Amino acid sequence: MRPVDELRDRLHAARRRAEIAGARADVLAQARAVVPELPRDADAGHLERAARRLVRRAAQDEFAREGITRIPVPEATGRAELRRADLASDAAFHAVVEDVLSAVEIVPSPLESDDAVALRDARASSDAYGLSPEVASDLASYLLGRAFLLRDEERDLDAYLDRHERQIRDDMRSALVRLVRVPLELRSARERHNRIASGLAPEPTGTAHGAGTAGGAGSGASGAGAAAREALSQRARSAMDHARAEAGRAALGALRSGAGRAFERYGRGDDGEDVRGGEARSAADRARDQRSGGQQTGGHRAAEQAVHDPRSD
Repeated sequence: MRPVDELRDRLHAARRRAEIAGARADVLAQARAVVPELPRDADAGHLERAARRLVRRAAQDEFAREGITRIPVPEATGRAELRRADLASDAAFHAVVEDVLSAVEIVPSPLESDDAVALRDARASSDAYGLSPEVASDLASYLLGRAFLLRDEERDLDAYLDRHERQIRDDMRSALVRLVRVPLELRSARERHNRIASGLAPEPTGTAHGAGTAGGAGSGASGAGAAAREALSQRARSAMDHARAEAGRAALGALRSGAGRAFERYGRGDDGEDVRGGEARSAADRARDQRSGGQQTGGHRAAEQAVHDPRSD
């Protein structure tokens, strides 16, 4: 092979690697727009696990939303009481599980990145409990579609999604069964339902809402703290916009020049020493004398000036 041909092949291979790396980075950026906590060097496995967490969390939210009122949960949710009640074999619990699973359908997603973000943040997509199972299913389909693009060994998208749909359904069923068998999880779900049903703000669950993707509705973002932070952020943005505007820049320039002239006039003595402290003390003394109505003699005033004015040293 001639050196020119060898160099051309190397350049072509390098260009191909750069295109592949750019395409992977673009796919990952689209996924991170929906799930911001994904690592910057995430691979297909990260996206697949994020999709499973998203739907599993939606199933737990749906149980707190409606399942608590549809199954005979014992008043005492200790381990012994739950073992005797055996909620996992109750017909009402099976009906709840089937209702939640019927909302999940993992199919090739037609969503683009901005569509997925808009769906995640839409008011109709979530409530105080969290994402609805239907929206979580759509977002999981979107994430799995991006994960498929990162799997070089995968060729059949339908088979890939079918395999993950079965796994997601198993994960959801296992999460719901665990929820009615573990006392702490069931008690937490019931307390959460009672708080939201009584009109109180939901407490943060410790897990980001839908793996951190639900716009904050299910993690207490509607509380007073979040509102205060949003108001402070809005004021900071307004101040920054004003500072960047033409009028804001002119005002800041005038303030800077005025402060500089004031410092040159009052902040330095004849010998260059900073005398602003003495000036401030003298002004305070004069104001105090005026308030008290006292009249100082000329000698007293001169002595006081000598004490407070460093230039007399």
